[in-house]
Amino acid sequence: MPLGSLSDRVGRRGMIAAGYLIFAAVYLGFALAAQAWLVWPLFAVYGAYYALTEGIQRAYVVDLAPVGRRGVALGTFNAATGAAALPASIAGGLLWEQVAPAATFYYGAVFAVLAALLFLTISPQRPSGGSR
Repeated sequence: MPLGSLSDRVGRRGMIAAGYLIFAAVYLGFALAAQAWLVWPLFAVYGAYYALTEGIQRAYVVDLAPVGRRGVALGTFNAATGAAALPASIAGGLLWEQVAPAATFYYGAVFAVLAALLFLTISPQRPSGGSR
C-alpha cells in the first residue's frame, strides 16, 4: 500500500519498470545462486517486485481507461496477462527440462529487462500518476 500511494504522487510507469528490473535481478540471482541459502534473501527481494507491480499495474490500467470502460480494461488486462503466462510457463518448463534449471531464470531475467524497456518506450505517460 505505501508504494501504491507513492505511485499516486510520482507516477506509475517508473515504479512498474523498476519492479520489472527487480524481477530481472532476482531471477538472475536465482540462476547464479551457488548456495541453497541464497534463495531466501532472493525471495525477500522478490516481494519488492510484487509490491512495485501487482496493484500499481492495475491502477495504471484504470488511469488509462475511459471512466465507463475501466471494468472492461481490467478484465482485458487480466485476460492478456493470463494468456501470456501459459506460453511463458511452457517455455520456462522446457528450458528447465531440456537445457538447465538456470536457463529458465536467465530467460525470465532477459524478458523482464525487455519488458521494462518496452514499457518505458511505448506506454502512455501520465504526469501525476493519479486517477482521473
